[in-house]
Amino acid sequence: MKKQLDENRIKEGVGGQAVIEGIMLRNRSHYVVAVRKPDKQIDFIKASIAENKNSLTKMPFIRGVVNFVDMMKLGYKTLVFSANTAGLEEDNNKKDTNKTNTQKNDSLAMTLSMLVSLAFAVGLFIALPYFITTLIGINEKEHFVIFNLARGAIKLAIFVLYLLVISFFKDIKRVFEYHGAEHMVVNAYEHGLDPDTGNIRDYTTIHPRCGTTFMFLVLTVSILLYMFTSYFVYTYIYASYTPPKIIGNLTVLAINILLLPIVSGISYEILKLGFRFYNFPLMRLAILPGLLLQKITTRRPQDDEIEVALFALSKLLDTSVGNRTEEEVQADIKASLENNNNTNNTTEEKLCI
Repeated sequence: MKKQLDENRIKEGVGGQAVIEGIMLRNRSHYVVAVRKPDKQIDFIKASIAENKNSLTKMPFIRGVVNFVDMMKLGYKTLVFSANTAGLEEDNNKKDTNKTNTQKNDSLAMTLSMLVSLAFAVGLFIALPYFITTLIGINEKEHFVIFNLARGAIKLAIFVLYLLVISFFKDIKRVFEYHGAEHMVVNAYEHGLDPDTGNIRDYTTIHPRCGTTFMFLVLTVSILLYMFTSYFVYTYIYASYTPPKIIGNLTVLAINILLLPIVSGISYEILKLGFRFYNFPLMRLAILPGLLLQKITTRRPQDDEIEVALFALSKLLDTSVGNRTEEEVQADIKASLENNNNTNNTTEEKLCI
């Protein structure tokens, strides 16, 4: 029989994400990345998370933006480690002997990667739905509510279609299985289960505090907020004259992009409220579509994937392991990237001193 939810463990805030052949788990003070190596052994890193003492970063709405940026940075670092440990970087080095030279500037690589990812997301989920809606022929200035509802429907359709398409890729399926294992382990832990006891297969792959739910909330909030962008642009900015259509479209699009931090901040607060008041019908209804989308982004994991998830949780909870600085972790990642030929000889103990 399942245990009841443990409020103390929920407040501890254990969360994470799936990476290549592994899982990242974190709480308020540390994060762990556990990855299955080509030789089937599990490698991991663990490091402390520096506390942000700026009181502004703890304010509602602002904290959502800060948390989103921090997760993007941490997500990039964990993906670099997982790709290298899983053996992907070794294959890439066979194709490009100069790869080690291009990775000496980690901060530049991280910045470029984040910018490319952000540009892709903006283009696919903001620009594309907007311009498809303009092609339909709805007058944005006169019927801004209908226009933005149609745009929102197109945006959600593109998002769901995107998830469905990538879910058929073999590598993505594996990542979605690890995503399911991560959720099952976190659910089990929040119900009082320790990583070395019980059966986490009794627990669901769905979790209300998931990034998929957050992304759906971002899209939904943007639909509601952007509904008034057109009205603002044509009522106040272009009140005295009607600009060329392309100028008006680009102005609306630019303001929508500038509003992204506000959208993410509002979405983060709704997500926190949804998890805190999960038993309230209205909150459950608000996050229900995001939970349903997790049926796509999570899969029932295999035994070896569950093993990695439990391993990551055990290391996260083990206070005798880790306490390494971010600089030490980055030095390990950089060294492993520059010495891929020796990756299989790297031991778990070496990474965790």
